[in-house]
Amino acid sequence: MGNTPAEQKKSWQQSIKAPLSFSLVMAIIAGVIATISATGGSDNPLRIDIGLVAFGVAFVACLLVISVMTMAGKDNPEEMGTGSGVNRSSSTPDEKPDAKK
Repeated sequence: MGNTPAEQKKSWQQSIKAPLSFSLVMAIIAGVIATISATGGSDNPLRIDIGLVAFGVAFVACLLVISVMTMAGKDNPEEMGTGSGVNRSSSTPDEKPDAKK
């Protein structure tokens, strides 16, 4: 049990909870600001409709940006950290790297 990838526990970075909660917080802030600013003073009623539209747009836009940034980022392969490379030693940049033994 717990051998399949679906059954294993994912880390916080791989989970969907972090982007959803961040998008929700940003959408609530956008909705509240839009509701208050669209009212136009304390004599007028609150414009809940504009606040809900701003909430929806901010939620979708924030979730879209986070998902695109998540898909664009990838880890470097392990073999990039090994080997001699070109000018790997900054103290002697003109020396020829040693041959593999």
